[in-house]
Parts: sequence; C-alpha cells; structure tokens
Amino acid sequence: MDALVNLYKPAGITSRQAVDAVRRALNVKRAGHTGTLDPGAEGVLLICLGKATRLNEFLQWLPKTYRATMVLGVQTNTQDAEGTVTATTDASHVTQQMLEEVLPRFTGEIEQIPPMHSALHHEGKRLYDLARQGQVVARQPRKVTVHRLYLQGFSPGEHPEADIEVECSTGTYIRTLCADIGDALGVGGYMKHLVRTAIGPFRSETAVTLQQLQEGDATEHLIPMSKAVENLLPVWTPYPRVLRLFRLGRFVKPKPFPPVPLRNNMPYIAVLDAQGELFAIAVVRRDEVWPYKVFGERILYRPREVEEDLG
Repeated sequence: MDALVNLYKPAGITSRQAVDAVRRALNVKRAGHTGTLDPGAEGVLLICLGKATRLNEFLQWLPKTYRATMVLGVQTNTQDAEGTVTATTDASHVTQQMLEEVLPRFTGEIEQIPPMHSALHHEGKRLYDLARQGQVVARQPRKVTVHRLYLQGFSPGEHPEADIEVECSTGTYIRTLCADIGDALGVGGYMKHLVRTAIGPFRSETAVTLQQLQEGDATEHLIPMSKAVENLLPVWTPYPRVLRLFRLGRFVKPKPFPPVPLRNNMPYIAVLDAQGELFAIAVVRRDEVWPYKVFGERILYRPREVEEDLG
C-alpha cells in the first residue's frame, strides 16, 4: 500500500502513536509522518505509507498553518500548558493594539532558539531527555520563515489570552513564537492550545479521524502519491521508454525539454506514467533529466513506440 493519509490527530497521543494506529488500521508495515505534532496538540498529521515514505524529504517542506491560543503574563518551562509555571506577572495593561503592533516583528524570516523540551539532538541525546534530567544546554538560533501571522481574538485581563493564526515554514516552534511575543511585550507568555489546520493543500476539514479509519473502509481515505506531489513539483508524463531508462538508472536528454518551473527552489520534477501514477522523482541537471527516486514497476519496452523526445 503506497499512499498517504491526511489524519486528524487528537490531543493526548504522540505522533508516533498516531502513526502506529494508522498502520494497524490499514495493516501496513511501513509508515511515517511528515512533521511531529506535540502530544498536547491536535490537527493535521500527514502520514506516508509504503513507498510514499520516500516522499518525506519533499513533503516536509510544505508550509504549515496553525491556530494557537497564547496566555500573556505567565511563563512555563516548556513554553506550553504541559509545563510548570516558572514566572507570573500582571499583564492587564497589555491591549489588543499593543499586541497588533508587535506581531509584524515576527513575520518574514526570523530566528528562534529551539526550546529545551524538543526532539532536537545535542551530542547524541534528545533535548527533552536532557531537560527531564534538569539540564539546560546552549542552543544555536535557527532561521525560520513566518509567512502570515494574524490576530484572531483578544481577551483582556490580568493574564490576557490571544488567538493567532500562523502560516510558517517547517521547523517553526509555535510555542517559542508565543513565548517570544510575550517577551517582546515585556510580560512573557506561553502557548495554551494548538491546532494544526493545514500542511500545504492538506487541510483539517478533509482530514480523517482514527475512529473513521478503524470503523469504516480505511482505503477510502487514501491519497495517491501523484496527488500528494502535484502542488509541490512540476509534473511530466514522458514516453514509456523514458520510464524504462529511469528504471535502469539512466538519464535522458528530452527534445523538446519538459517545462520545469522550479518550485521551492528545488530542481526536481514528478514523473508520471501513462495511468497518471507517480513513477519517479527526477532531478534536472542542465539539459539532462536523471532519476532520483523510482517508485514504479518495470516498464516493458516496445520497439515501435515513438522516441523522438529522447535526443
């Protein structure tokens, strides 16, 4: 089974547990996700099955959209509601206008210091394991991109709450964003709740729940690999002999050359077979097209087929 599932992960389980539940429901051996959601968060978790796991390096670069609720005037050691409160302050003077004036600082390319309670490695150990041992180590700032950041709601008080919508690049920590916004206002803050509403074109409105997978016909919710990459990479459907050469690891010099408008600055194209199935991911090098990842089965060569596009 080589496909994807747009799963709505519930709060209270890890992303790995969600993947295992999908794997059992569909009776597949190989599965993985394209971006972790913390146990306390819910929303879109894109899961790859079988050969589709080899698409992860492309799918993980899809922009992600979140809705988050942050609390101002309260700080926790994990920057979210799962942690221990480390500091509080009266933030009743913070207004909606003050918050709206701060938000533009956090759009575009910004730097974040990854939280200690994260899955990143430090000298071979996960940061969250070190944090549980009471250790704090130096982390280098990382550049991420926030494409959109909107304030959707504001509730004043001693500890105001604000609802924000964020569209950002992979690697962005929303809880760190909430904490940094609180620091910019001089009162601190933490993320109270988080929902991932989209990964690229895969939205929460069309996501399937674990219950639906377990109780219905799970195969109805499968997303073909070709559908998964159509909004990410240019698509090319060449003659069958090209597919045969790709299967042998050989490159081609197509004439005319397929249109290759680069997306996300990646010189790759999705190669489809005659049935519209994803056969390979190819890389473009000057006037050559090389197979990068081949998914399709062997294509039989027919001597009479047209070959003018090979050069």
